Amino acid sequence: MGAQVRVFQIHYDAATRAGLDPGFEPLDNSGCERPDWFEYWPMRQFLRDERLAERTYYGFFSPRFFAKTRLTAGQVLDFARAGGDAEVITFSPHPCHCACFINVFEQGEFFYPGILQVAGAFLAEAAPGASLDAFVTHSRNTVFSNFFLARPSFWRRWDALCDRLFALAEARGTPLHALLNRTHDYGKEGGGPARPVQVKVFVLERLASWLLHAERVAVRNYPPFSFPLSDRFSGRLAELVELVRLKIAFCDTGDPQHLYAYAALRGGLLKAAYAGA
Repeated sequence: MGAQVRVFQIHYDAATRAGLDPGFEPLDNSGCERPDWFEYWPMRQFLRDERLAERTYYGFFSPRFFAKTRLTAGQVLDFARAGGDAEVITFSPHPCHCACFINVFEQGEFFYPGILQVAGAFLAEAAPGASLDAFVTHSRNTVFSNFFLARPSFWRRWDALCDRLFALAEARGTPLHALLNRTHDYGKEGGGPARPVQVKVFVLERLASWLLHAERVAVRNYPPFSFPLSDRFSGRLAELVELVRLKIAFCDTGDPQHLYAYAALRGGLLKAAYAGA
Protein backbone atom coordinates (compact mmCIF):
# COMPACT_ATOMS: atom_id res chain seq x y z
CA MET A 1 0.00 0.00 0.00
CA GLY A 2 1.34 3.44 -0.92
CA ALA A 3 1.94 6.38 1.36
CA GLN A 4 -0.97 8.41 2.64
CA VAL A 5 -1.22 11.76 0.84
CA ARG A 6 -3.35 14.86 1.42
CA VAL A 7 -2.99 17.68 -1.07
CA PHE A 8 -4.99 20.86 -0.63
CA GLN A 9 -5.66 23.42 -3.32
CA ILE A 10 -6.34 26.94 -2.12
CA HIS A 11 -9.22 29.03 -3.45
CA TYR A 12 -10.15 32.68 -2.89
CA ASP A 13 -13.59 33.08 -4.43
CA ALA A 14 -16.25 31.29 -6.49
CA ALA A 15 -14.21 31.57 -9.68
CA THR A 16 -11.05 30.00 -8.26
CA ARG A 17 -13.16 27.40 -6.41
CA ALA A 18 -14.76 26.34 -9.70
CA GLY A 19 -11.35 25.94 -11.34
CA LEU A 20 -9.81 23.60 -8.76
CA ASP A 21 -8.78 20.06 -9.63
CA PRO A 22 -11.45 17.83 -8.01
CA GLY A 23 -8.74 15.34 -7.08
CA PHE A 24 -7.30 17.79 -4.54
CA GLU A 25 -8.97 18.81 -1.28
CA PRO A 26 -10.24 22.41 -1.44
CA LEU A 27 -8.84 24.84 1.15
CA ASP A 28 -11.01 27.91 1.56
CA ASN A 29 -9.17 31.22 1.77
CA SER A 30 -12.11 33.43 0.78
CA GLY A 31 -12.27 35.02 4.21
CA CYS A 32 -8.52 35.59 4.40
CA GLU A 33 -7.60 38.08 7.12
CA ARG A 34 -4.16 38.69 5.63
CA PRO A 35 -4.21 38.75 1.83
CA ASP A 36 -0.74 40.33 1.88
CA TRP A 37 0.65 36.87 2.75
CA PHE A 38 -1.11 35.13 -0.20
CA GLU A 39 -1.08 31.30 0.08
CA TYR A 40 1.07 31.34 3.20
CA TRP A 41 -1.84 32.51 5.34
CA PRO A 42 -4.12 29.45 4.89
CA MET A 43 -1.07 27.18 5.08
CA ARG A 44 -0.08 28.80 8.37
CA GLN A 45 -3.60 28.47 9.77
CA PHE A 46 -3.89 24.83 8.75
CA LEU A 47 -0.56 23.85 10.30
CA ARG A 48 -1.61 25.47 13.57
CA ASP A 49 -5.17 24.19 13.70
CA GLU A 50 -4.87 20.62 12.46
CA ARG A 51 -3.29 17.56 14.02
CA LEU A 52 -1.04 16.04 11.37
CA ALA A 53 -0.51 12.30 10.88
CA GLU A 54 3.23 11.67 11.06
CA ARG A 55 3.48 9.30 8.08
CA THR A 56 1.23 11.32 5.77
CA TYR A 57 2.42 13.69 3.06
CA TYR A 58 0.74 17.11 3.08
CA GLY A 59 0.83 19.77 0.39
CA PHE A 60 -0.77 23.12 -0.33
CA PHE A 61 -1.05 24.27 -3.93
CA SER A 62 -2.25 27.53 -5.43
CA PRO A 63 -5.08 27.69 -7.98
CA ARG A 64 -2.43 28.03 -10.72
CA PHE A 65 -0.84 24.62 -10.07
CA PHE A 66 -2.01 23.07 -13.34
CA ALA A 67 -1.20 26.19 -15.37
CA LYS A 68 2.39 26.10 -14.11
CA THR A 69 3.04 22.34 -14.11
CA ARG A 70 0.47 20.71 -16.44
CA LEU A 71 0.02 18.03 -13.78
CA THR A 72 -3.33 16.68 -12.64
CA ALA A 73 -4.14 15.62 -9.11
CA GLY A 74 -4.04 12.01 -10.24
CA GLN A 75 -0.47 12.35 -11.46
CA VAL A 76 0.59 14.09 -8.24
CA LEU A 77 -1.05 11.53 -5.98
CA ASP A 78 0.30 8.55 -7.91
CA PHE A 79 3.84 9.93 -7.76
CA ALA A 80 3.57 10.82 -4.08
CA ARG A 81 2.19 7.45 -3.01
CA ALA A 82 5.47 5.92 -4.19
CA GLY A 83 7.45 8.37 -2.04
CA GLY A 84 9.11 5.64 0.01
CA ASP A 85 11.50 7.08 2.59
CA ALA A 86 11.46 10.62 1.17
CA GLU A 87 10.56 13.32 3.67
CA VAL A 88 9.84 15.84 0.90
CA ILE A 89 8.48 15.44 -2.63
CA THR A 90 8.87 18.33 -5.06
CA PHE A 91 6.81 19.32 -8.10
CA SER A 92 8.77 22.46 -8.85
CA PRO A 93 7.95 24.31 -12.09
CA HIS A 94 10.17 26.69 -14.08
CA PRO A 95 13.09 24.32 -14.79
CA CYS A 96 14.69 27.01 -16.96
CA HIS A 97 14.86 29.34 -13.96
CA CYS A 98 16.24 26.56 -11.81
CA ALA A 99 18.98 26.00 -14.38
CA CYS A 100 19.94 29.60 -15.18
CA PHE A 101 20.53 30.95 -11.69
CA ILE A 102 23.00 29.82 -9.05
CA ASN A 103 20.21 29.68 -6.47
CA VAL A 104 16.57 30.63 -6.01
CA PHE A 105 17.38 33.96 -4.36
CA GLU A 106 19.60 35.02 -7.25
CA GLN A 107 16.70 34.14 -9.52
CA GLY A 108 14.47 36.41 -7.44
CA GLU A 109 17.04 39.19 -7.57
CA PHE A 110 17.11 39.04 -11.38
CA PHE A 111 13.41 39.87 -11.62
CA TYR A 112 12.89 41.81 -8.38
CA PRO A 113 16.08 43.66 -7.36
CA GLY A 114 16.74 43.81 -3.64
CA ILE A 115 15.50 40.35 -2.71
CA LEU A 116 19.00 38.89 -2.34
CA GLN A 117 19.98 41.51 0.24
CA VAL A 118 16.77 41.01 2.22
CA ALA A 119 17.06 37.22 2.15
CA GLY A 120 20.65 37.38 3.35
CA ALA A 121 19.73 39.72 6.20
CA PHE A 122 16.81 37.52 7.23
CA LEU A 123 18.82 34.29 7.22
CA ALA A 124 21.60 35.96 9.23
CA GLU A 125 18.94 36.78 11.82
CA ALA A 126 17.02 33.51 11.71
CA ALA A 127 19.92 31.07 11.22
CA PRO A 128 23.10 32.60 12.70
CA GLY A 129 26.14 31.56 10.70
CA ALA A 130 24.07 31.00 7.56
CA SER A 131 25.41 32.44 4.34
CA LEU A 132 24.11 32.62 0.80
CA ASP A 133 27.67 32.58 -0.56
CA ALA A 134 27.76 28.79 -0.85
CA PHE A 135 24.05 28.34 -1.58
CA VAL A 136 23.60 26.42 -4.84
CA THR A 137 20.22 25.11 -5.90
CA HIS A 138 19.59 22.59 -8.65
CA SER A 139 16.91 20.14 -9.72
CA ARG A 140 17.16 18.15 -6.50
CA ASN A 141 16.60 20.97 -4.02
CA THR A 142 14.70 23.71 -5.86
CA VAL A 143 11.13 24.57 -4.91
CA PHE A 144 9.22 27.33 -6.67
CA SER A 145 5.67 28.40 -5.75
CA ASN A 146 5.62 26.16 -2.64
CA PHE A 147 4.81 23.18 -4.89
CA PHE A 148 6.04 20.46 -2.57
CA LEU A 149 4.64 17.76 -0.32
CA ALA A 150 6.21 16.89 3.00
CA ARG A 151 5.73 14.86 6.11
CA PRO A 152 4.95 16.75 9.34
CA SER A 153 8.59 16.60 10.49
CA PHE A 154 9.59 18.90 7.62
CA TRP A 155 6.49 21.07 7.84
CA ARG A 156 7.29 21.85 11.47
CA ARG A 157 10.78 23.07 10.57
CA TRP A 158 9.45 25.02 7.59
CA ASP A 159 6.73 26.56 9.73
CA ALA A 160 9.21 27.61 12.42
CA LEU A 161 11.42 29.37 9.85
CA CYS A 162 8.43 31.05 8.20
CA ASP A 163 7.10 32.10 11.59
CA ARG A 164 10.37 33.90 12.26
CA LEU A 165 9.98 35.71 8.94
CA PHE A 166 6.39 36.57 9.84
CA ALA A 167 7.43 37.99 13.21
CA LEU A 168 10.15 40.18 11.69
CA ALA A 169 7.85 41.42 8.95
CA GLU A 170 5.22 42.36 11.54
CA ALA A 171 7.58 44.02 14.02
CA ARG A 172 7.62 47.73 13.29
CA GLY A 173 10.88 49.42 14.14
CA THR A 174 13.07 46.40 13.40
CA PRO A 175 15.76 46.75 10.72
CA LEU A 176 14.03 44.21 8.46
CA HIS A 177 10.49 45.50 8.74
CA ALA A 178 10.69 48.09 5.99
CA LEU A 179 12.74 45.84 3.70
CA LEU A 180 10.35 42.89 4.00
CA ASN A 181 7.27 45.02 3.38
CA ARG A 182 8.58 46.84 0.31
CA THR A 183 6.58 45.96 -2.81
CA HIS A 184 7.43 44.84 -6.33
CA ASP A 185 5.11 44.45 -9.29
CA TYR A 186 4.56 40.73 -9.80
CA GLY A 187 3.22 39.10 -12.96
CA LYS A 188 5.06 40.95 -15.71
CA GLU A 189 7.41 38.04 -16.46
CA GLY A 190 4.49 35.70 -17.09
CA GLY A 191 2.68 38.19 -19.29
CA GLY A 192 -0.16 38.68 -16.83
CA PRO A 193 -1.36 41.87 -15.17
CA ALA A 194 1.14 43.28 -12.69
CA ARG A 195 0.10 43.36 -9.05
CA PRO A 196 1.99 44.61 -5.99
CA VAL A 197 3.56 41.87 -3.86
CA GLN A 198 5.68 42.46 -0.79
CA VAL A 199 9.24 41.18 -0.67
CA LYS A 200 8.41 38.97 2.34
CA VAL A 201 6.32 36.73 0.03
CA PHE A 202 9.18 36.27 -2.45
CA VAL A 203 11.55 35.37 0.39
CA LEU A 204 9.09 33.00 2.04
CA GLU A 205 8.40 30.93 -1.06
CA ARG A 206 12.15 30.26 -1.36
CA LEU A 207 12.63 29.04 2.21
CA ALA A 208 11.78 25.43 1.37
CA SER A 209 14.76 25.42 -1.00
CA TRP A 210 16.96 26.85 1.75
CA LEU A 211 15.96 24.06 4.14
CA LEU A 212 16.57 21.38 1.53
CA HIS A 213 20.05 22.84 1.03
CA ALA A 214 20.87 23.36 4.71
CA GLU A 215 19.62 20.03 6.06
CA ARG A 216 20.06 16.37 5.20
CA VAL A 217 16.60 15.76 3.82
CA ALA A 218 15.53 12.75 1.79
CA VAL A 219 13.87 14.25 -1.30
CA ARG A 220 12.05 12.79 -4.28
CA ASN A 221 11.68 15.08 -7.30
CA TYR A 222 9.12 14.89 -10.05
CA PRO A 223 11.24 14.97 -13.26
CA PRO A 224 11.92 18.71 -13.54
CA PHE A 225 12.35 18.93 -17.28
CA SER A 226 8.93 17.43 -17.85
CA PHE A 227 7.51 20.82 -16.84
CA PRO A 228 6.95 23.56 -19.43
CA LEU A 229 9.84 25.86 -20.30
CA SER A 230 9.46 29.59 -20.73
CA ASP A 231 9.11 30.60 -24.38
CA ARG A 232 12.39 32.49 -23.97
CA PHE A 233 14.22 29.15 -23.65
CA SER A 234 12.51 27.29 -26.47
CA GLY A 235 14.98 25.00 -28.22
CA ARG A 236 17.62 25.33 -25.48
CA LEU A 237 16.81 22.19 -23.48
CA ALA A 238 20.25 20.58 -23.87
CA GLU A 239 21.99 23.69 -22.51
CA LEU A 240 19.58 23.91 -19.59
CA VAL A 241 20.15 20.27 -18.65
CA GLU A 242 23.91 20.84 -18.81
CA LEU A 243 23.63 23.84 -16.48
CA VAL A 244 21.83 21.73 -13.90
CA ARG A 245 24.38 18.93 -14.31
CA LEU A 246 27.24 21.36 -13.63
CA LYS A 247 25.61 22.66 -10.46
CA ILE A 248 25.00 19.15 -9.17
CA ALA A 249 28.58 18.21 -9.99
CA PHE A 250 29.85 21.17 -7.98
CA CYS A 251 27.67 20.25 -5.00
CA ASP A 252 28.81 16.63 -5.16
CA THR A 253 32.54 17.34 -5.53
CA GLY A 254 33.22 20.90 -4.39
CA ASP A 255 35.36 21.39 -7.49
CA PRO A 256 35.04 25.07 -8.54
CA GLN A 257 35.82 24.20 -12.17
CA HIS A 258 32.20 23.10 -12.50
CA LEU A 259 31.03 26.56 -11.44
CA TYR A 260 33.45 28.28 -13.83
CA ALA A 261 32.01 26.22 -16.69
CA TYR A 262 28.51 26.95 -15.41
CA ALA A 263 29.08 30.71 -15.34
CA ALA A 264 30.42 30.73 -18.90
CA LEU A 265 27.50 28.76 -20.30
CA ARG A 266 24.71 30.48 -18.41
CA GLY A 267 25.98 33.98 -19.21
CA GLY A 268 25.43 33.50 -22.91
CA LEU A 269 22.12 31.72 -22.42
CA LEU A 270 20.66 34.45 -20.20
CA LYS A 271 21.88 37.16 -22.56
CA ALA A 272 20.18 35.48 -25.50
CA ALA A 273 16.96 34.82 -23.58
CA TYR A 274 16.53 38.30 -22.16
CA ALA A 275 18.11 40.48 -24.84
CA GLY A 276 16.03 43.61 -25.11
CA ALA A 277 13.76 42.59 -22.21
